[in-house]
Amino acid sequence: MQSFFLNNVFLQQIQMALTKNLYRRITLLTVIVVAIQLIYVAVGKGFKIDPDLMKGLGVFFTFIVVMLITTVVLRFTANKVWTMFEKEMEVEQRIIISKLYSISLYSLAFIISFWRAGLSINNITIFAGLIATGFAFAVRDVLLSFFAWFIILNKKPFHMGDYIRIGEEQGLVTRIGTFFFTLELENPDEYIKVPNSHVMTKSIYNRGTGRFRDELKFPLKSVPEDFKVRLTELSTYIKTRNTFKEGIRANLTADNGGWYIQVEFLNSYKQDQLRWAVFAETQRLFAENLKLSSSTL
Repeated sequence: MQSFFLNNVFLQQIQMALTKNLYRRITLLTVIVVAIQLIYVAVGKGFKIDPDLMKGLGVFFTFIVVMLITTVVLRFTANKVWTMFEKEMEVEQRIIISKLYSISLYSLAFIISFWRAGLSINNITIFAGLIATGFAFAVRDVLLSFFAWFIILNKKPFHMGDYIRIGEEQGLVTRIGTFFFTLELENPDEYIKVPNSHVMTKSIYNRGTGRFRDELKFPLKSVPEDFKVRLTELSTYIKTRNTFKEGIRANLTADNGGWYIQVEFLNSYKQDQLRWAVFAETQRLFAENLKLSSSTL
């Protein structure tokens, strides 16, 4: 609770600092506009100023006015941008997005000022292209996660409620956000946020929603005489460890590769260690008969 309170205080301090800086900027730009207006009034009353200086002053005045308008727009929209991704991003990332938003608005203000100053469209286009390239490079990870969000929603590699493993991470999908999806761990109070971009770079193993059918196959190098007794003991062991008592099967099967012990049971993400427990118990019961390989699990 204390951590949550401190985090909220920290966020409020950031917002207050941003707002305070914008107010200072608006005040400074307003003072400059008023000062230039006073110069224009003085010139109108006969005060002599070099024509070239007046032309430069006009360009500067246009620049200051555009910057003032941009700052006022930023004042009324910055907080909305700050809170827009409150549930999607960490504080540091939201600071970056806010800064990039400010840079984008001021870049647009520069372009308008250059255009009003008589700069050619070709030069403005080159300048805008450089800005766009730099912006895309700065937020490439955010853009990848955003595009991956569309892939998740349209191609549906998993749904909310599915238990998945993606790369080294695994858990129950409890939320699919614009930039992150949340995996709940075995303890409901513990979770991890995985960037959506991982969907494009890492393999996904979807074990289904709620409970799912689990299966293990163990190759045998020999079949023990009391295999029925051991299989019954294995089934009993799984039943004592498993929440789901039905659908438990332990059979002796064969194919072109030889004899196998095939174990099937219902499982869920909350008892993910059951698979390893069954593996260990089968090893104990058929230790001298198993021909294990790395693909068994």
